[in-house]
Amino acid sequence: MIRDRQTGDGRANISVGRALRGTVVVDRLRRLGAVTAELAAAVGESQVVKVAMETLDAPGSTPSRALWLVRGDDGQLELVAHDGLLEDAVERFARIDSASDLPGAVAFRERRTVVSPSRSDTAKRYPALEDAARSTEGFIAIPLCFREDCFGVLVFGSDGELPVSEVTFLEAVTAQLAQALGRIQLAGELEERAMQLAIVAERERHRREQLEFLADLTMTAISCEDHLELMRAVVDKAVPTLGDWCSVYFLAGGGAPVEIEVGHHDPARLEWVEELRGRYPFDPEGESGAAAVIRSGRTEFIPRVTDQVIDEAIARSSVEPQEARSILSVLRLTSIITVPLLAKRGVIGAMQFVSAESGRGYDSDDVALAEAVAGRVAETITNLWLTEQHRHISVTLQEALLPPKLAVVPGLDIAARYWPAGVVTAVGGDFYDVFAVGDRTWVVLIGDACGTGPDAAALTSIARHTVRAAARHAEPPSKVIEWLNQAIALSDRDLFCTACYATIEPASDGASWLLETTAAGHPLPVLRPRDGRVTTLGQPGTVLGVFDQVQSHPATTVLTAGDVVVFYTDGVTDVSPPAYLTAEDLNLLIEAIPIGSTADEISDAIHRSVAERVPDAKRRDDIALVVLRVED
Repeated sequence: MIRDRQTGDGRANISVGRALRGTVVVDRLRRLGAVTAELAAAVGESQVVKVAMETLDAPGSTPSRALWLVRGDDGQLELVAHDGLLEDAVERFARIDSASDLPGAVAFRERRTVVSPSRSDTAKRYPALEDAARSTEGFIAIPLCFREDCFGVLVFGSDGELPVSEVTFLEAVTAQLAQALGRIQLAGELEERAMQLAIVAERERHRREQLEFLADLTMTAISCEDHLELMRAVVDKAVPTLGDWCSVYFLAGGGAPVEIEVGHHDPARLEWVEELRGRYPFDPEGESGAAAVIRSGRTEFIPRVTDQVIDEAIARSSVEPQEARSILSVLRLTSIITVPLLAKRGVIGAMQFVSAESGRGYDSDDVALAEAVAGRVAETITNLWLTEQHRHISVTLQEALLPPKLAVVPGLDIAARYWPAGVVTAVGGDFYDVFAVGDRTWVVLIGDACGTGPDAAALTSIARHTVRAAARHAEPPSKVIEWLNQAIALSDRDLFCTACYATIEPASDGASWLLETTAAGHPLPVLRPRDGRVTTLGQPGTVLGVFDQVQSHPATTVLTAGDVVVFYTDGVTDVSPPAYLTAEDLNLLIEAIPIGSTADEISDAIHRSVAERVPDAKRRDDIALVVLRVED
C-alpha cells in the first residue's frame, strides 16, 4: 500500500510537472503570438520599436530593456528606446561604437547572444562597464539578425540567471523583431527604388515631350509665311507646355520699334494685357525682363517670385507703386524665364516664359529648354523677316518694270494684275503692257522671261521697249515677234521668253472690235463670249530667244458687247500638286464667272480661285493677268 501510495504520489508529481510545463508553453506561445500580430501590422521602424518596448512581455526578472539600432555606415549603434535604464547609463551609452568592447557591440558584431548573470561577471568580462551605473545585476544582449543583416541589439537587464528556455524565447522574439525591421527596410528600399524609377520615367517623359515640342515647333516654323505668323505660332505652341504666359519680342533694327506677341489660353486675360500695354508701352531701357535681356544678351531666371522680388520690381517700375502691386496681384506670378533671341547678327529680341496661376516653379531643365526654343526661333524669325524684306524690294522693283498705268480705251473695260510668288525674293520675269499706237489701235502685251533676278528683269525691260518700238513703226504682229526674238538673242543673256502680242481696234460697223492675237510659246488667250462656250484664240508659236527664225500664227477675232478676253502667264496654271489647274480647268473657271462682271471683278475671281488651291505665299511662280471686256 505504501509502495502504491508512493507510486501514486510520484505519478501525481509527474502530472503536475507536465501541467506546469504545458502552462509555460502556452504562456510563451501567447506572448509570441501577441508580438507577431503587432509586428505583422507594423509599417515603420517606430512601430517595431514600440512593440519591443511595450508589447514584448519579458520575464518579471528582467526589469529593464534597451534597444540600439545601427545608424549609417560608420558602425555606430544608437539608443532608440529604453525602459528602466538609469539616466547616467542613458547618457553614457546613447551611442555605441560597434567595434568597442561592450556587450551590445560584441553581440552585434559577432551575431550572437551575450549573457552576463552578475555584476562581478560583467566587470570581469567587460572592464569598461566596471564603473557604469547599473539598475540590474546582469543582462542578456541579443542581436537583431535577419538573413545577412544585423539591425542592432536588444538588451534585457536581469536580476539573476534566466532559464535557458526563457533566453531561447527572447531570442525567438528578437528574431521576429529583426524580421519585421528587415521587411520594413526592404519595403523602404523597394519604395525608394520605385520612386527613383518614377523620377527617371518622369524625366524621360519630360525629355520626350521637350523633343516632341521642339520638333513640332520646327515644323510650325517651316510652315509660317512671315515673321509675324511665326511669333503668333510660337506663343500659341508654348502655352501651356512652357508656361501660363509666353511673349516674343522681336527687334528688326534700323530704329524700328520692338514687335511683341503675347500668348495665354484665356482671351480675356490677353485683352487685359493688351490694354495694359497700351497704357504702359514697352520700355527698351527697362532694368529687368525682356528689355534688360535684349541689351545684355544673357538669360534672366527667377525660379521663385517672392515678396522681395515683387518689391524690387515695383521699385524699378515707372508704374505708380499701388497700381503696380495691384497688377502683380492679379497676375499671380510664381516663376519667370527670359532668354535672348541670338542670331548671327546678334541679339534680335527675347522670349519670356511665365508661370502664374498654375503655380509651377521652373528649374534648370526648363531654362535649358527655353534657351533651345529661343535658339530655333531666333534664326527662323530673322530669315523670315529678311525674306519679307527681299520680297518687298523685289516686288517694288518688279512693279517699277511694269507700266505705271494702262492706256484708256473708250468702249473697253481693261484690268491688269501682277501677283508675285510668295517664296520668290528676286525680281520675276512676268510682264504686261497696254498702250496706244495711233488714234484707233491699241496693243496688249503679256509675257514671261525665264528665271528671276537681274537678268530676267533686264529681259523684261528689253521685251517691253522692243515691242513698243516695233509697234510704233507700224510693224505687223509677225514682224513684232521677229523683232522681239532678235532683241532677246542679241542681249547675250542666254535666256528665253514667251509672249502674247495683240492689237485691238474698232471694226468698221462701229459696234464690234477686231482683235488680232499672236502667241510666241505663250499660253493662248481665253475668249469668253457673252453667249457661247469659252475657247482659246490662235495657235501656239515658237518660244523667243532660242532659234534664229520663229514661227507665229496671227489670228483675228471679232468681239462684241459683253465678250471677255483673258491674257495670262503660266503662273496661273503652274500649280504644285495635288492642287492641279490645267488650261481646261482655267477655261471652266472663267466660264463660271457671272456674265456682266467687270474686268476687275473677273481678275479678282481668277485670283481667288488660284489662291484657294495654293496660297500666294506658297506659290512658286508669279502671275500676270490682263482682262479685256467689251462694254455694253
